[in-house]
Amino acid sequence: MIKRVYYISILVFTLFSCDNLVLKKENQKQVLKEKWNEIDKNQVDEPPLFEACKHVSEEEIELCFHNTINEQIGNYLQDQTITVKEPINDTIWVPLLITKDGDIVLEDFLVPDIITSQIPDFKDILEESIDNLPNVEPAHTRSTPVNTRYKLPLVISIN
Repeated sequence: MIKRVYYISILVFTLFSCDNLVLKKENQKQVLKEKWNEIDKNQVDEPPLFEACKHVSEEEIELCFHNTINEQIGNYLQDQTITVKEPINDTIWVPLLITKDGDIVLEDFLVPDIITSQIPDFKDILEESIDNLPNVEPAHTRSTPVNTRYKLPLVISIN
């Protein structure tokens, strides 16, 4: 008789403990879903990184990244022979995508008419300057490489 009560109690205990395990799994899924939604997908833990920026402090990495892009593109554009009929003094916001593989891609954007009329191949020149940028390590979020988008202000001043 004692053996029967013992076996029945083990059976009942096993049945109820299995139900609790299933509830824990559902809770885990729910917690993971909530945590995933809490992540700000527009923020990165580590910004993209050029080789020249590896020696700077963490606070200056993003500034170094922006300065390197501005300097490289500016130098490339200054080396080009561009002739215009009228002076151009304008700022263009150039959208860049840095992929999780470390590629820098010029996304589509509108060029002001004054620039298009005087420099018809402006987008091609800009694309070449971006192709000549040094290698970049992608941005990271929670130690995972991610795509990031930047809008680069490009001041065009041609007299």
